[in-house]
Amino acid sequence: MVNSLEGKLAIVTGGAGGMGRSHALRLAKLGANVAILDIDLNVAARYGETLSAATVRDEILELGRDCIAIEADLSDRAAAFDAVKKIEQHFGRIDILVNNAGGAITPIENSSASSSSEEDRRKLFSVNFETAVNMCQACAPALRKQGGAIVNTSTVGVSADDAGARFAMYSASKAAIEKYTRSLAVELGPDGVRVNCVAPGLVATPRVASQAAARKLATGGQEAKIPLRRLGQASDITGVVEFLVSDLAGYVTGECIRVAGGLELVSAA
Repeated sequence: MVNSLEGKLAIVTGGAGGMGRSHALRLAKLGANVAILDIDLNVAARYGETLSAATVRDEILELGRDCIAIEADLSDRAAAFDAVKKIEQHFGRIDILVNNAGGAITPIENSSASSSSEEDRRKLFSVNFETAVNMCQACAPALRKQGGAIVNTSTVGVSADDAGARFAMYSASKAAIEKYTRSLAVELGPDGVRVNCVAPGLVATPRVASQAAARKLATGGQEAKIPLRRLGQASDITGVVEFLVSDLAGYVTGECIRVAGGLELVSAA
């Protein structure tokens, strides 16, 4: 797979740290130039993530690839389209879109199906669903020119709730992503654009680690209840993203791959 993406341009949202950083670096190592979009380009430092250079952009430049980084709130449609326009002007093409931005950002104690407020519901759907839709719509015209690949991000929570169903509205926003992914795959397939989804489980990113104790998530021996007996690492998700954007998945579209160590097969903690 070395240099399998040579000459291509990949956009990674939420790419300034954590799982997004993992995706961006792997795509760059495979030969792609990378555009990083994030609402906070300093997110890695905020969560104490150790980088090999000052920023993720600098890490990619040191790999010999071109990279631009744009700070933007992609839930704002105009901001998303403006960012994509800047990327097209800089690189002249778009081949890959990895929609990694999002998260369970509302207070966990008020995020169940019966307690989530209207404000929190709107926030979760804005950050997770609207952000991905805005980026897919903004990138679709460029992707249709030569074909390409989109990878959206769901969650294993669509298939399995934890005790108390604490992430009901977050998971609902991701369920919408999965349906949107299938519909977009049907629409863009004739133009040679493949659209798929990854659904991570409990992944030990720096942000998750910083919130683990307060949220009782990815801690307290929960890995013992996962069939593979460990928490996920960002690289686990990135490996599946690599597959989905590569020629190895050339006949795969409209699918959602659970990357959760089998967590969806058992009762969640």
